[in-house]
Amino acid sequence: MRQIEQLGEVLAVMLGRLLGIKQKGDASLGLEELRQTYKSELDLDVEELINIPKEEIIETFLKKNKLMVHHLEKIAELLQVTGENLISYDRVKDGNHVLEQSLYILEYLQTTSKVYSMNRVMKIEYLKEMLKE
Repeated sequence: MRQIEQLGEVLAVMLGRLLGIKQKGDASLGLEELRQTYKSELDLDVEELINIPKEEIIETFLKKNKLMVHHLEKIAELLQVTGENLISYDRVKDGNHVLEQSLYILEYLQTTSKVYSMNRVMKIEYLKEMLKE
């Protein structure tokens, strides 16, 4: 049980780091920090993440990183911030793919969860708008 709580804490720390990276604005430094954060916290390279088809993203995190379904909401947030960061570093195609991964997770949660989440609905709509641009 403690290990599950620690995973949640790691994801929260990662989200904080990624939001900090986004605010710095230096593309080359930010991209390197992004790589280091994913590698150190999830043992996943950003380039590897980008190459995962959206249909396989849930299974990848649940099996490779031994996360649980209730961690997926945080993963979707991490992917959203990562996608936005990549777009701001002029890696629009890669950023959009990561945003699609985030959207895929949120839509999966929306259809499988027994709890309706207005926050999740708003995130889904936000991502759909981002991907239209």
